[in-house]
Amino acid sequence: MSNLSSASSSTPASPSLLPSPLAFLHETVRAVFQDGPERSAGKFVALRQLVLDGRDAPVNFGSNLHAIDVGQIRWNACELVAGTVLVMASPCDRIQNRQALKFASKTLGSLPTMKTVTIVPSADLGEYFKVAKKAAVDGRVGELTVLGVNLVDVGMLERRQAGEDLEYTSFEHTFVLGIGREGFRMWSVWGGCEYQLDDIATPEGARLRGWDEGKEFLKTFKVLTAGKGTWSEEINKTYDTLFDVDLLNMYSKGKRRLPVVPDYKPWVRIFGINDVKTTNMEKLKCYPLGPRLRRSCEKLGAQSIVSDGNFHGEI
Repeated sequence: MSNLSSASSSTPASPSLLPSPLAFLHETVRAVFQDGPERSAGKFVALRQLVLDGRDAPVNFGSNLHAIDVGQIRWNACELVAGTVLVMASPCDRIQNRQALKFASKTLGSLPTMKTVTIVPSADLGEYFKVAKKAAVDGRVGELTVLGVNLVDVGMLERRQAGEDLEYTSFEHTFVLGIGREGFRMWSVWGGCEYQLDDIATPEGARLRGWDEGKEFLKTFKVLTAGKGTWSEEINKTYDTLFDVDLLNMYSKGKRRLPVVPDYKPWVRIFGINDVKTTNMEKLKCYPLGPRLRRSCEKLGAQSIVSDGNFHGEI
């Protein structure tokens, strides 16, 4: 297995060397969230319903898609972006699509039980990343691996199960990593603060990161998940470094948020999708590829998947 430090370059590869799966996944996710809250929320709901209904037909993201009241969903919930990326990356299979959606959905029963947390060891993201990087950089064709990562707040889980006071801010967070030959991307927003899902569609949203940055990210994440006791300034700084969220100084609607749950007990679970193909994203109805998207894909080095003039999703 390759160590993180064994990469030949600390910066992302040039666009012409990018394999199409990671570039295509990035553009597909951007297509969901770039049209503003109402239409983008409609796209997410349509995709979610497609999975829940178990239909084989692709969801129609065309002009006849109805916008919905964004108040019906939490537009800054990390579960929405994580669920979207995982469903897009998963194979076109009813069971696997539902498993991908469920991993990031509390309403579908994704929360682990205290029994699970007690019996199952916390997952090691570094090991998952190492395997994914090896699959990406070894061999003639680099494979794309997508990892859904759920940082579980065990202290809050205990309180919920015991029926105790829940008037605290939880540090629980779900995000997704895509690891390809050119580097990796992270899809992450944090519910309850100023970050919105349409930030994913900005140039900095899920930006391409190099292997040296990956090494630092994993080192910092390991420090965060190894901590125990109470939420401290040091833990808060580590969390802020990873997710750009300062829980000790967060405000909501002009008011300081509730204090962080006092018992700091992190636990990690991971949902992995190996060898992600561009064909996995055929859950979106094909539309003629517009000139702007064609230029964007070609710039990302995805010429091989746009030569037929179609893109799986409307941009």
